[in-house]
Amino acid sequence: MRQALMQPFLGSALLGTVLATTPVLAVSRDLPQAITPDKSATLTVADFLRGMEVLSKIGPVRAEQDPAYVSALRGLTHIGESYRVDYEKAKSAGTTLDSCPVGGLKMTTDTLVPFLLRLPPEQRSMPMDKAFRLHMRELYPCPATGETP
Repeated sequence: MRQALMQPFLGSALLGTVLATTPVLAVSRDLPQAITPDKSATLTVADFLRGMEVLSKIGPVRAEQDPAYVSALRGLTHIGESYRVDYEKAKSAGTTLDSCPVGGLKMTTDTLVPFLLRLPPEQRSMPMDKAFRLHMRELYPCPATGETP
């Protein structure tokens, strides 16, 4: 499964900039609206990886009609937007989150999927929003107190 999931992501930026200043909405991709409600609050790592497996098996055009893929994409978009809002609030307040992205907020499935695949199977029931923040912490660690970013 690991190899099958990795192939479509090597060298690609499928989701582009999830955390761009301008929100990237799943609706802008002409995804079907009636397939499933936004389940980002309950989306688990396993759910997200199932959606990505669908993509690797049937390709992007057909995957956009699959409920597992649509749910994973919408969930990740919502999680990314929530993170971006929290980041902007913390920045405005002069504080930081548990991750410190510098030079722009960019994260794609090229780094996210390998991170998720490294998680032990017993941790794949973790909520996807928690896994996303763990990944951001790994990508953008905050400097130790007294260091300059």
